[in-house]
Amino acid sequence: MKVDSVITLENDMNCLLLEKANYENDNYFLSVVLDENEEPSDEYIVLKEIIENNENYVSKVTDEEVLSQLTKLFTKSFYDLVNDLPNMKDAA
Repeated sequence: MKVDSVITLENDMNCLLLEKANYENDNYFLSVVLDENEEPSDEYIVLKEIIENNENYVSKVTDEEVLSQLTKLFTKSFYDLVNDLPNMKDAA
């Protein structure tokens, strides 16, 4: 699974994978649920990648402690991306 791809969950919900983080040797994805028009909604979920028998699966993360740690990782990653943007004064 990779960032910027759309996956379909068992309940036929489509999610766009926005960001990936590794926590305690597991991969997690910050995802936005897509609406019926395949547009991003205001619902975000965190998914854990599970690999069994060379098949990829995901499960929704509900553990508050894990979500807290992942929020820190996703926030830092977003901060780093924004920080690396060119200075707008330089672009003018």
